[in-house]
Amino acid sequence: MKVRLFKPSLFFVLLALSAFWACKPDPVLNDCGNRNGNYDKGIFVVNEGSFNGTGSITWHDESRNLTVEDVYASENCGAVLGQFVQSLTFHNGKGYIVVNGANKIVVVDASTFEYLDTIGGLGFPRYFYAVDNNTAYVTQWGADGFSGSLAKVDLNTNKVLSTIALPQPEKMFKSGANTLLVANIGGYGLDSTVSWVDLSIGQEVDRRKFRGAPSGFAALNGTPYVICKGGYGPAPNYDAYPGWLANTTNGNGFELLPGADDLCANPAGNTLYYVAGGIWSYTGPGAPVKIVDQPSYGLACDPVSGNLYCSDPKDFSSPGSVSIYQPNGTKIATFPVGIAPGEIVIRN
Repeated sequence: MKVRLFKPSLFFVLLALSAFWACKPDPVLNDCGNRNGNYDKGIFVVNEGSFNGTGSITWHDESRNLTVEDVYASENCGAVLGQFVQSLTFHNGKGYIVVNGANKIVVVDASTFEYLDTIGGLGFPRYFYAVDNNTAYVTQWGADGFSGSLAKVDLNTNKVLSTIALPQPEKMFKSGANTLLVANIGGYGLDSTVSWVDLSIGQEVDRRKFRGAPSGFAALNGTPYVICKGGYGPAPNYDAYPGWLANTTNGNGFELLPGADDLCANPAGNTLYYVAGGIWSYTGPGAPVKIVDQPSYGLACDPVSGNLYCSDPKDFSSPGSVSIYQPNGTKIATFPVGIAPGEIVIRN
């Protein structure tokens, strides 16, 4: 699941429940009427699912106003992905679905969404990032939620090769030819650093302090920025602290509302967007500006049209929705999705 602003004590309870659900056996497949669709293009919404169910992925074809609520089940005889579907990445003709609560990555065909393989040996994985056709990195919090690391995966064998210990890492961003930036959120909002990993040697070479629990990156005019969620401090007071948007080169930035997340850039790379109780834009050097006032849990910017896709999780226990906005904040359309819609991936 995404890192919501729960106090640390509540996180321990959710972590224990996740570990219990991860051990539940896969259900018996009982529906072999596959849809046989083509998913080369479209909008993919990662639905984390409820705390006592399974996550899913919704596929939406905007040109035909066609929505498939659970594309994985529709193409795999009713199979389920498991507890807390976290993220989805397409690479080299395959889709990599990170299932946080089930400690695995499900590999599917990128066009048909049919199951191909499973990457195991992970502990509460978060995000997948392929650096070439042979190697990918996966951030994970560890089986206990504290022993976080960056796992190096061989994409030919789908096996974990090695790990780099990091304080509960989240999203990654490639900067230059051989540098991978990794946001270290600390699991319970107790870390605020970014790691610089040298891909040529597979080692962390630098770690710098930032404010407010880093969670992701995007580039503004070629310079990587990091967004920090904010959260709660340590016991006994659990003092709340704000989010932060910062230039990773010089550390300059702005204080944000708590819960800021899902930083992304427009096609031209001269505007950043993020969610924090709505959609905000930032072009620098002034402060961010709110352009959409809507409950927001996930955000993506179309790399061609520049339109914004914003997920509304409702109450996190019933189906949500995704709304489409023009860059100026004008609403275009809305389509239904599953429970707790988070990550949004666009394939043109």
